[in-house]
Amino acid sequence: MIVRIWVIVYIVMVTSSLAEAEDHCVLPKELFPFTQTNSQKSLLKYSDIKRNTKYLRSLCTHKIVFTEGRFKWEMLLVYNPNHKKGPFWFLPHDNENSAFDAAIYAVDKYGGGLLSVLSSGDRYFHGQDPNRNFGTDIQTAQICSKQKYPAPLYSKVVFNIIDTYRGSGFPYLALHNNSDGWIGNGGSGTISILKSSASVQSYPSGTVYQGKAKGISDEDSLIYIAGTEKIPPQKKLKVLNHSGIHIKYEVVSKKNNDCSMSNYVVLKKGGNYYNIETEHGDVRSQKKMIDKLMNILNIHSR
Repeated sequence: MIVRIWVIVYIVMVTSSLAEAEDHCVLPKELFPFTQTNSQKSLLKYSDIKRNTKYLRSLCTHKIVFTEGRFKWEMLLVYNPNHKKGPFWFLPHDNENSAFDAAIYAVDKYGGGLLSVLSSGDRYFHGQDPNRNFGTDIQTAQICSKQKYPAPLYSKVVFNIIDTYRGSGFPYLALHNNSDGWIGNGGSGTISILKSSASVQSYPSGTVYQGKAKGISDEDSLIYIAGTEKIPPQKKLKVLNHSGIHIKYEVVSKKNNDCSMSNYVVLKKGGNYYNIETEHGDVRSQKKMIDKLMNILNIHSR
């Protein structure tokens, strides 16, 4: 069987700024050769932008558009013009509003930026999970049950943007929200510090609370880290647990690659990865966990 993959290698950057200093919001020419100015009002149709307008006045906001195969991807790039290099957050799911609000808080406070997938408020982008789209060839995509087609351009664009604004030596960062509890424990979600598997180990920090949004000790408030070793780096684990954060450690290999960002970072980038998870609506805990992680990483407010 002959598999044809059509990739349109053309990136259109629809650019708008909510920041007062427009000059500070010019994209690097070598990264984005095609730019088009757009009105600020056009971005206000997105609920994430509308909800955070007052915080975005001092930040730069751009709409990213590119086509690969059957998908015309749309994303929001937000960065701090006064401190462009810093922690950079990837938000693949458009239905996770607390994660976006927490990311805006982080960019405003610590510099750097965020890249958020736009999918009309849905978790999936026309049936494709954006966080399971980092398989760059046919062989890799076939291993990943949640990736429909190989996506070399998607991976290239996302990580080119991340690496442009991610400070030197900074880890790869993601933000997610989840549902309360896990299904096997009477909840509605699939992520909990009380749940472990052969490839994802749980390391609670002290008492674990169950129920609706119980703060950073809640079973749904946790940080994912990832690596190829069978156990997590003990120094890193102890520091995170000591700060009151529950930790999940994902054991990554080529054989169990799920084409997620964490797996791509470990297998392709050889980088450090942290994903901060909280229950939907618990933005307060997510901000608190961001502050704790930034303190551990010795990243200071700007």
